Amino acid sequence: MTALERTLAKALTEIVIGLDLSADDAIAPEAAMEVLQPVIALLQDLPEQDRQALADLINQCAQEETESERHLSASVIWGS
Repeated sequence: MTALERTLAKALTEIVIGLDLSADDAIAPEAAMEVLQPVIALLQDLPEQDRQALADLINQCAQEETESERHLSASVIWGS
């Protein structure tokens, strides 16, 4: 994977972790889902091979998390 692809995967992981770990009074869960729904739709339109490559990159990002709460959040979100 290229540096760009890895950086984009890491950025997406950071956004999702941030939304997941934010307090409900800071970012309502409904608002977080409104932000993520278009992203989810775009990712679902990717060919299977590209979705798998992205999932692999995101799983690598999750494994690199050293803070336990962030690691757990990333692992649960991305299924690693």
